[in-house]
Amino acid sequence: MSRLRRAPETLVRRAGAKVSIRRITKYYGVAQPAVDDVSLEIGSGEFVTLLGASGSGKTTTLMIVAGFTAPTSGDVLLDGQSIIGLPPEKRGIGVVFQNYALFPHMTAVKNAAFPLRMRGIGRGEALLSAEAALRRVGLEGLGNRLPAQLSGGQQQRVALARALVFEPGLLLMDEPLGALDRALREQMKTEIRRLHKDLGVTVVYVTHDQEEALTLSDRIALMNRGKIIQVGSPSDLYERPANAFVAGFIGEGSLIEGKVVRESTGVSRLAPTTGGPPFEARGSHLPDGSPAFLFIRPEKVVVTRDVKDLTDTHDGKDPTDTHAAEVLDALYVGDITRLTLRLNDGLTVSSKHVNRAGVPSISPGANVHVSFSPDDAILLPIS
Repeated sequence: MSRLRRAPETLVRRAGAKVSIRRITKYYGVAQPAVDDVSLEIGSGEFVTLLGASGSGKTTTLMIVAGFTAPTSGDVLLDGQSIIGLPPEKRGIGVVFQNYALFPHMTAVKNAAFPLRMRGIGRGEALLSAEAALRRVGLEGLGNRLPAQLSGGQQQRVALARALVFEPGLLLMDEPLGALDRALREQMKTEIRRLHKDLGVTVVYVTHDQEEALTLSDRIALMNRGKIIQVGSPSDLYERPANAFVAGFIGEGSLIEGKVVRESTGVSRLAPTTGGPPFEARGSHLPDGSPAFLFIRPEKVVVTRDVKDLTDTHDGKDPTDTHAAEVLDALYVGDITRLTLRLNDGLTVSSKHVNRAGVPSISPGANVHVSFSPDDAILLPIS
């Protein structure tokens, strides 16, 4: 394993720090590493989310950057300077935790001022800066309240103000919205987006919530078993997943197993293992005859009662793949109805049927026709 380098005694940060995570590995005992050779470059002012399930290594990676956990090997650089070995309070990094970590005996303004006081800033100047930070997060006039006198959303705003009060170049956020109800989460997502845009601070955000990752991030690094599986923009991971794991973790979809059929014209198809006609799919690098999945998002699957109506849903063109199907289940969820459909060859796919005026509802047992564009069907390797 590589030798760890020690950083300078202290760092002075500016907004928009560049972060370089270089081959970080973390072992706890002799089992599989919690973080396994992770590397990631984060640009100045970028919002990058580490997304993954519990145990994927995302929080451990964040804690290594923050300085609360030492890596077994590897390095972390801020603006080109190594920070390995530098204590958290010397790194100039703002951190927001899921549990807020506020001092219960301190008022909101004193909590927000705490990082400045620890940096030797005088009481009066620190409180003025803390009041400005509270205004920035929408808590003007609430500075004299104790944490117990604030709602969960207000406490999270105090934690955010405390992390931003010293104007760090890097802000780390570990599941910051996990303890909030849905309405407050939506409100805080809007607030976080606004602050990121206004301040230009670099943000590394940890969550298991794919919706948070999709709506907040410039880029997402999806992690599993200590490794980064795919890095890209939200649309990259959603529209162009690298494998079945990414496709299943980001959003929803149907997987059909089979083998790749590559034609001399360059058209790629998937021949299902269950038999039946092959499905045309987006071009793939997978070789002819290789095992693969065809993946299709439910919103891409068009469902109609009359087959001739499918032409209208594909810009006047005849859809390439059209299948008769039976509706097995219809789950009403407000704006849409989630349909589970069994094709005549026995395959099962899912679809989202928009609930709007003039569109007839579809009930279980109904006989329907389904289609999707080959450009929306993705061939993925079976690994």
